[in-house]
Amino acid sequence: MFIIVKQKQTLKKYFFLVLALSVFAHSYSQEFSGTVIYKVMLAQEYDSQYNPVDPLGKKVKEGKALSLAKQVFLLEFDNSKSKFTRNNILSLDVSKEEQRFDKMANSYSSTYDYFLDNTLKLAMFRYVNNGMLVKQNVKNKEWDITTESKKIGDYLCYKAVYLKSYMNWKGNNITIPVTAWFAPSLPYRYGPKEYFGLPGLILELQESYGVFLATEIKIDKNKELKFEFPKGKTITTEEYEKYQSSFLNN
Repeated sequence: MFIIVKQKQTLKKYFFLVLALSVFAHSYSQEFSGTVIYKVMLAQEYDSQYNPVDPLGKKVKEGKALSLAKQVFLLEFDNSKSKFTRNNILSLDVSKEEQRFDKMANSYSSTYDYFLDNTLKLAMFRYVNNGMLVKQNVKNKEWDITTESKKIGDYLCYKAVYLKSYMNWKGNNITIPVTAWFAPSLPYRYGPKEYFGLPGLILELQESYGVFLATEIKIDKNKELKFEFPKGKTITTEEYEKYQSSFLNN
């Protein structure tokens, strides 16, 4: 039994090593650019864990779900850089209640735009609520790639899990699983938000109760993506965390 398990583990490592090498070779063998449109929805766990019975709670839950359903995000990338931005911003003529629900929904989707330069190993967050620019060095994420698979559209995808640690608004250190489903047949190492580095494009990603799902994919061969990092004063991740902490505690 031990030998069988060991053989399966060896085959799994070999399989994904081949995938990773093929993606690496593809990424540096030609120029290309791609765009992916993602819609957002609430995870099924949210319904089971948050089921208010009072009218106000039901209204808030429904409002957040409707706001999420209206949000659209755009991932653009080439072989060395990417950006992930919200593609539709609320118009100014919506009600204050709709604006409030949209801000609530952002906690399940994204509160920032993300820019990545793989060549320089630099990334930048642009927070939508205050416009602050946060620059950080890129670190590879430790993904646990599994052999679990499913079809998303026409693409066979594999499941990968990353354990994300962060400090919540109460000052407590929290660790949550982030689940990604990537398609090896789309050999591009990008995905929603700051999640990248898998041997295939991420078509579905769940972080907390928010789920990003790719609805449109377009790849242009021999075409480079042209964009620059946002201009302005930048701060470090540590400086932004201090700002958040002082803001929440005041």
